Amino acid sequence: MADAYLVLFVADPADDEHADALRAAARSVPGAGFFDDPMGETERTVGAYLKTEDLGAGRPLLRAVARVSAALAARIEVQHREAVLGFIVDGDPDAALTQALGDIPDRL
Repeated sequence: MADAYLVLFVADPADDEHADALRAAARSVPGAGFFDDPMGETERTVGAYLKTEDLGAGRPLLRAVARVSAALAARIEVQHREAVLGFIVDGDPDAALTQALGDIPDRL
């Protein structure tokens, strides 16, 4: 069984601005963490995570990262238990993420 982590990361090329904003977002949510993995010189994975069994408990992190997505016009991949739920695009959840979240958040 996959670990119960909510993971959100930049799905397109990431830079220092993304890293700074996501680090701040993660720090604003109790229990959340931040990662910045520069896999070589051409690819960088930057994101935030929260260990949680309950997707609803991840609402504060989802909202914080949605604000980053809106501010930076970023596409953020959202995973829970290593399964892709969908994307936050320019601050809004796509159809797949909206369906996965159900009635958890009103507007991210």
